[in-house]
Amino acid sequence: MITFYVIFGAILLFIAIWVVFLYSFTGGLVETFLHGEAPFVPTKSAHLPEIAKRMSLDEKSILYDLGCGDARILVACYRCQPKARYIGYEKDIVPYLWAKFRLWRMGLLKEIKVYRKDFFEADLSDATHVFLYLSTKQMESLEKKFGNEIKKNTRVLSLCFKLPNAVPSKSISLKEKKELYIYEYSCQKA
Repeated sequence: MITFYVIFGAILLFIAIWVVFLYSFTGGLVETFLHGEAPFVPTKSAHLPEIAKRMSLDEKSILYDLGCGDARILVACYRCQPKARYIGYEKDIVPYLWAKFRLWRMGLLKEIKVYRKDFFEADLSDATHVFLYLSTKQMESLEKKFGNEIKKNTRVLSLCFKLPNAVPSKSISLKEKKELYIYEYSCQKA
């Protein structure tokens, strides 16, 4: 009889996890598309070394990954420069939980901070580097935020999407016809 309850409980737990996952995934997708936000699309592993290299981090760097997903960019950059500070923002629950699990498994929870928060609410004033893999609409809104918050000479790297009114200092072609846009952001705070 106890075996029945254990199996039944395990089945219920499995179903509950799938319901939460499907709800957050499909509900998140609907909300994402309605608001013009980027869905969770992981950066290809083949692109990580090039992105980390082009970030040009040093030990005083503070990297923000806006919409960090499963934290793979933060981890790749940490491997190149472990003395820098790493901060990620992820609004959606599934990638956020996956990021936290990944960081826990790697023993990096203290070194890389990931917050479940909308990055438009984050204060970027101490950023020296920012990574983006977002949507066109989000890039438009971020450009305004950057003008108000980030310091002059903050290095901004964007995968696939350009800031609409800024000219990249460099554009690098990656595998699978992806472009990495590098900005030496020169706007002064208002």
